[in-house]
Amino acid sequence: MNRLPAALAAAVLLLGAAGCSPEPARVPPAASAPAPAAPTPTFAEVHRGDTESVVKLHRFDPRARAVVVEPTVFLQGPDFCAAFHLPGTDPRCDRAWATEDSRVKVTLPVSADAELLSIRDGSPECLDDRTGAGTCRWPASALAGRVSADEGGLLVRLTTKDGTATRIAEVYVP
Repeated sequence: MNRLPAALAAAVLLLGAAGCSPEPARVPPAASAPAPAAPTPTFAEVHRGDTESVVKLHRFDPRARAVVVEPTVFLQGPDFCAAFHLPGTDPRCDRAWATEDSRVKVTLPVSADAELLSIRDGSPECLDDRTGAGTCRWPASALAGRVSADEGGLLVRLTTKDGTATRIAEVYVP
């Protein structure tokens, strides 16, 4: 039983001889360490919960009340470069807007009373000043026709509730 205290005393002597002390080491102030980089934006998980985000609308089927969307990151050029830590010389920094696609397509149900909204070719009375999204009613057949004509996907501001599309508003892109 006397061995444990003797062994502990020997360890303290060895640590002391090695330059270690029982006192905690002093850590330099955090200001000398570089600040961690801000996280890059993530894609909205539109298939669950309540969300509002810009997505590419690839298909709209009013009869089946379903959409196929691709989540994107949609930012003004300078904000895009800051968010993705790109140098100011990157050409996307000078654009009015830039996107990063998720390359993931999601099929969602559409609420029977979903709002479908158009910008009507950039008409000022059909634009929300804050979001740049459409505010004028859009017939389901017109939206379906517009989406099928746009091979790259139509940028829309999508609102979901419990993973169901409740609002689809075309986004104005200058």
